[in-house]
Amino acid sequence: MSGGKKRTLILCVDRDDDLGAKALVETPVIGRDETLRAATKLAISDPEEADANAMFEAVRLYEQLTATADKDEEYEVAVITGSPAGGIKADRKLLSEFEKVLGAFPANGIILVSDGYMDETVIPLIQSRAPIVSVKRVVVRHSKSIEETAALFSRYMKLVLENPRYSRIVLGLPGALILVLLLLWALALLVYAWIAFMLGLGTFMCIKGFKLDYYIGRALRAIRKKVFKFPSPQTYLVAIPYAAGLLVILLGAYQVVWLLKFSTAPPATELISDPVRLIGWIFMNTSHIFIIGFSILIFGRCLHLFLNRDPIAWYALVGLIVCAWSYRLLYEVGRILVNPMLAYTDLITTVFTGIFITFIAAVAVNVMRARHPLAGRSYASPKS
Repeated sequence: MSGGKKRTLILCVDRDDDLGAKALVETPVIGRDETLRAATKLAISDPEEADANAMFEAVRLYEQLTATADKDEEYEVAVITGSPAGGIKADRKLLSEFEKVLGAFPANGIILVSDGYMDETVIPLIQSRAPIVSVKRVVVRHSKSIEETAALFSRYMKLVLENPRYSRIVLGLPGALILVLLLLWALALLVYAWIAFMLGLGTFMCIKGFKLDYYIGRALRAIRKKVFKFPSPQTYLVAIPYAAGLLVILLGAYQVVWLLKFSTAPPATELISDPVRLIGWIFMNTSHIFIIGFSILIFGRCLHLFLNRDPIAWYALVGLIVCAWSYRLLYEVGRILVNPMLAYTDLITTVFTGIFITFIAAVAVNVMRARHPLAGRSYASPKS
């Protein structure tokens, strides 16, 4: 800008192209007389149009600045428009017309004149091509906040009507309740309307609250995808240990309940009044069933990982060994809970033995993993 004229463009932006849609004026409009003529046509076609007032203000501001301009200052006024469709299409048209205006009048700064609506959308587009030195907002007869509220309301109404995610709740649920009420009225059962209303509302709240629609839809999609298709042999091989382990755990739980409720054996009947000794008795007599069940589950997990060639499968083997050893730990703990006078020697021996076995298993697994690496996924994100 040093040594040259300061060229300032007074720019009026009509993002929704009311000028072209209502007044049939081709854009961009450049020059004081052309802008005044276009504003007059738009005002005649729609006297309440806010963009016409903004264009008149741009002309008035041009005349005011021109009258007081220095020799090294030059001003021009122009109007650019977007598209009634809005969005990306409108922004592209605005930028295209703005570049044409800059080609005819290479401005050093922009004075933006608008009706205040969508300034946040237009300003970044203009600033990407030329600096904005001032913003003039024209508010005539109506409030900017009212116009923005109306635009926001119309946008949400369009979203509710066209987006199935929202239309099912805002339109579908009330519509279904109205149909139910009409049906009850036709059958002379309107006295039960409140019951039907609460039943429908409660059902809907439960379905959405617990995401039953998502799980039911996923199950139906899986059924449609798998119908008349048998799983692979690998799936059977992995599913059997899972099912067997879960079944053994359930049987263990049933055995505990049966012993406590139906057994007439003296140990169970005598220990019911002493919760601590009762837990110890359960550890001694039923923990092996649960350990077997969990070991089968971990074995199924190991099998799954090895079949998928997942490197973490080697460490799952250590977990299987620790799970199997934990039976002896629970048994010794149960003995002490039943008879606190027993010595802790066996318990301590069991703990250190388990630590030693775990250490040996971890070293052996690391050696095997180094010799037989699995070409699978990384340790950071193992699948399943």
